[in-house]
Order: sequence, then structure tokens, then C-alpha cells
Amino acid sequence: MRVRQTFRQFIFRAAAIQSAIGVLLASPGCSPLILSRQLNEPHSFLKPVETSPESVTLEIFQVRLPAGDPHLAEQLWRSVDELRLQVDTRHELIRNGFRAGIVGGTLPDGLAAHMDLQSQQPEVSPERIVTGQNADPTVTRRVVQLNRKDAAAIHTADLQQRVHVLLSEDGGIRGNTYEQAEAVYSLRAEAIAGQRIAVELVPELHHGELRPRYVGGDLGMFLMSQSRKRNTFDGLTMHARLAPGEMLLVSCLHDASGSLGHAFHAQDDLGPSEYKLVLIRLLQAPCSEILAAVER
Repeated sequence: MRVRQTFRQFIFRAAAIQSAIGVLLASPGCSPLILSRQLNEPHSFLKPVETSPESVTLEIFQVRLPAGDPHLAEQLWRSVDELRLQVDTRHELIRNGFRAGIVGGTLPDGLAAHMDLQSQQPEVSPERIVTGQNADPTVTRRVVQLNRKDAAAIHTADLQQRVHVLLSEDGGIRGNTYEQAEAVYSLRAEAIAGQRIAVELVPELHHGELRPRYVGGDLGMFLMSQSRKRNTFDGLTMHARLAPGEMLLVSCLHDASGSLGHAFHAQDDLGPSEYKLVLIRLLQAPCSEILAAVER
């Protein structure tokens, strides 16, 4: 008899609890009680961005070097394999004041010390004092993820009101003047076999007034954006294949003032006091060899 009475009490209590839960769910003012567990676990509604299996991750450094230190420049280029670029490309780059090559997994000692990659991070502080050193840093770092159809822009110089450039072509040397010019590299990358990537780097000059332009967007819609005229120097396109840890290094010749290379890496008409290096490093390639089975 007592067993039956206890069982009935259990049924009645379960029904009461179920009714109370139904009331709470129906009442908007009580929703925080139901969602309190989720609020205490942010990852339940803020999930990390998933990386595309075909994307590659690149690390982009821009490093300023003093022009008055020839020993550092000589030591640097002794450790760069310039023969990894195509012969015709190297000739065109040199004719126009550029210099480029591949750096292996270990940076030259002088460059590594200049970049101070082994230094410890400063202690975290809610306050930040802006000084000349951190307002205009010697080294900047950026990480990008690219799919096959994506392109990343690398701005190597601030907007300049007027730039005079001498271009060396098969027909000779011609000079151009660009108003409100900005030096930009267009970077593309895709995975190839052997956990490597094929990198394409194209120098461009964006110049002139900002004007509205319509570009294609998602779902077949056209979006309006502001941009400048663009001169793309396809003859100076750099193609390189990088293994994990390798870097594509691009800079300019020190004795080629007025060249396109100086417009990108040494923007000082009175004699540059600093040169800028651009280093592109492969951080991660797709894990699946199937996705990178065909070399292009």
C-alpha cells in the first residue's frame, strides 16, 4: 500500500515539475533562467571560423632597413637564392630596380636580429603609450588566408602626391608621372603537390582621384566602391614555389633611383635613408594531398 502511495506522489511531483517548465518556457521574462548555462559558455553560440580545406595561410612581413648599412644588405643577399625565380623575370626585375629571391627556413643572422623575432612579448597592460618606435614600427607582420581565387593587397608605401618613374622596356626607357600614387603588390597563392604553394606577386600602381566603381558581389549583385586607376606591370610578375617555412623576399636595388623598384621600396627622391623588404612566408598548406595533387 505504501509503495503505491509513494509511486503516486512521484507521478504527481513529476507532472508538477513538467508544468512549471512549460510555464517558464512560455514566459519571455524567464528566458534568462533557461539560457543562463549558454551565457556562461560563450563558445556555445560564438563558434570559431572554420578554415576552408583549400586555403593556404601566409605570413607577410615588411621590414625597414637603413640604407647606410651596406654590410647588412650584403650579408642578407648572400643568403637569398635568386636563381629560384625564372631567368626572364629576374632580368626584367633588375632592369626596373627590383631584387627578389627565396630565403630558406633560417633567416640570415643580421636580418633576424634586426627583426628581433626572438624578443619576448611585453607584459599585457590596459594602457598603451604611443612612441615614435611603435607608431612607425620597423617591422610589421600580417597573416592572411587565401583561396585559389582570392587576392591580397600588400601596400608598401603611403599615398604620394606625385611619383616620377622610369620604366625599362624592350623598346627602351620611358618616363611616367603618376599623381596621388600608391604602390601595391597583388598577391595570389594556391596549393600544389608536396605540401607546397605556388605564389604569384604582381606590382601595381594605383593612382589618380578616388572614383566610384561597380564591382561584382555575391548572389550576382553589383556593389559600388571607390578606387583609383590601376597600372598593372604584368611583365614583372614574380612566380615562386614555397615549402613550409620558406620566404619570398622582394626589395630594390640601392643604385637605381627613379626606378619602379624605388617607388615601391625607397620613396625618397633626395636619397633614401631606408629601404623596405617584403617577405612572404608559407605558414600552412592544405593537409590533404588529394586537394593539391595536380601541379599547375
